[in-house]
Amino acid sequence: MKSFTISCLLAAAFVQASLAQVTIASDAAKTTNHHSSSSSQTISGAQVLVENTLEVGSANFPFILLSETASAADGAKGCSKLGELPYNAQSRALPAVENALNKFASTQKTFYVDNSSASDSKSTATCSTLTMSGGKATIHHGASCTTKLPTLCTNQNLNGKVTVNTHLGPFTGMRDQRGFRFRGMRYAKPVVRFAAPEPITAKWSKPVDATKFGSVCPQIGAGSDDCLFLNVFTPKLTSDKKGLLPVMFYIHGGSFTSGSGSDPSFDGSNMASRGQVVVVQINYRLGLFGFFERVDAGISRKTLPGNQGVYDMLLALKWVQQNIAAFGGDPKQVTAFGESAGGNAIRALLSMPKHTKGLFRSVISQSDPIDIPFNTPATASGLISGGAMTALNCKTIACMRKKSITDIINVQNVLVSDAIAHAPEESFMELIKPSVDGILILNNFDQLIAGKSGGITNVPLMIGTMKNEGNGFLPSLGQTTPMNEMVFGVTAEALLGYQRAMITAAYNLYPIPDNTTDKDITRDVEGVFATDYLWVCPTQYLAKAFSKTRNPIYQYTFQRAYSNVPVGDICYGKVCHGDDIAIVFASPLFMNNATAYPWTQDDAALSRMVMDRWLAFGISGGNPNPTVADGNPTWPKYDATTQGIYMFNLNATISTGGLRQPYCNFMDQAIKYDFQL
Repeated sequence: MKSFTISCLLAAAFVQASLAQVTIASDAAKTTNHHSSSSSQTISGAQVLVENTLEVGSANFPFILLSETASAADGAKGCSKLGELPYNAQSRALPAVENALNKFASTQKTFYVDNSSASDSKSTATCSTLTMSGGKATIHHGASCTTKLPTLCTNQNLNGKVTVNTHLGPFTGMRDQRGFRFRGMRYAKPVVRFAAPEPITAKWSKPVDATKFGSVCPQIGAGSDDCLFLNVFTPKLTSDKKGLLPVMFYIHGGSFTSGSGSDPSFDGSNMASRGQVVVVQINYRLGLFGFFERVDAGISRKTLPGNQGVYDMLLALKWVQQNIAAFGGDPKQVTAFGESAGGNAIRALLSMPKHTKGLFRSVISQSDPIDIPFNTPATASGLISGGAMTALNCKTIACMRKKSITDIINVQNVLVSDAIAHAPEESFMELIKPSVDGILILNNFDQLIAGKSGGITNVPLMIGTMKNEGNGFLPSLGQTTPMNEMVFGVTAEALLGYQRAMITAAYNLYPIPDNTTDKDITRDVEGVFATDYLWVCPTQYLAKAFSKTRNPIYQYTFQRAYSNVPVGDICYGKVCHGDDIAIVFASPLFMNNATAYPWTQDDAALSRMVMDRWLAFGISGGNPNPTVADGNPTWPKYDATTQGIYMFNLNATISTGGLRQPYCNFMDQAIKYDFQL
């Protein structure tokens, strides 16, 4: 499951979304030819409220709230449209009901529930209600059945289909006990290879099937040019503007050469249900398909824009602005976040303020290899794109468009593997990436933070790293164990170039002990060095600079995360790149697969701690501290003086004074970072 590659946006004016009319498909509805049956009924304001502790088998799925007020009979019909019954609130279940209503529906006090427990249950003149008072729930019998109240329904039907109307047309998705999910929805027209994405303008009336994932973008062993799809996980569907939920917009990693928004590792259902947020995950074009340009050959960006994958991200964010209210999400409360290459994409988004205005209000960057700068046009056009055209014997873009995906991927793999020999300081482990194109991205991130070239997008930032980011990449260099200590110098030179590697050796900050029984000591030391140089130290360096702007920044590091690697693996017992994904999402892939991915109570506890801070950051628009204390320390804003950093562990702490200071001071002052060269 783990992949040890460095895995890790169309300017858009806000378009007010046309809000959804929510329909629930009948049991007879079938999905054929990408269209769902129009046999469906109308319902408004369905919200799945769960008590989701992220524990295996302990999640409590108490009820669905129909927030639209109606008579008891109409409320019961609304439940029926969902394939459910009015909720029978037994006393043993009241604590879960109380928790959910207090947290997510505190403005509503009285609800219709199942009437079967009333002494006059055969009467249609009186009904049962649940009333909230002082945070406690009480069941009352004998209430009027004609008073208009919201209704609580059971939450047991796992195969329900649901249709929402966007401003483009209806989509039919699925419901499970955590909420609603819509898969494989196009956010762009089928693309012309290497061209900028185009927004969908044609509208439709028949529901489009959104129960299956769309094609992934071209990568090793899979993919199609027609791949610009996104997926939405939501606990709430509404037909008005009331109670729209914050949106968490995720950008996957994969070294800009692999991955997709349909990876089950970051299934968004638990995050959506626990936080009552809407989670969006996207595909974007990868590799040569997503970052192909030839300005060096005189081909204008109007013809061949480059940064196609970044334009895809921007268009997906614009789609969210136009459509997410149909899925219960608030377009004014979007948080963009991503891991690894997805974190690099967050850096790119922050680097184009003119193009991202109004598209999001806060961002989270997980494990961005921030030492690696954006590509220069010379590298993106000449080395990468020009090299590919030469290898494929193509002199025109038309020729490249006729080549098979397999041929292009094969050439891409050769370019990536050979990159270290051509441009090591610019391309080590991530040759293909966003470039400074002069249109979207005008400069490297450190220069933009300093106020040059138009500056950055002014939003709060959360940013952080893993304790052992670099270790998992060493096998990709052909390194096994035991490894001769002389190899450390080769690795340092690959990262730094000869001159800076010699300076590093002279300072002897990374000695390899002689008197040790650790057969993997050379790779362990290499891992510490790579982690410092590519992640920890440059992240701190830019965090100091970012903290001097008017934007809040919060920094973290994982001292413990989730890993299922076997004994003997280079990441066994360590906190490696990508180990945060399972903790951030608590994906059912991990929680419900005890054999392949054992999920312990400690994993669940750490996941609650982490996810609740991601959620708080998104819900508040920039403050990661939950509104209800959970016994963990308050997370301070990062500033250049105290350098307060949240240390995620089973017992979280706050570190001050910065991480790895002697090593980071050396890198700050003596050898500098690749983005400074």
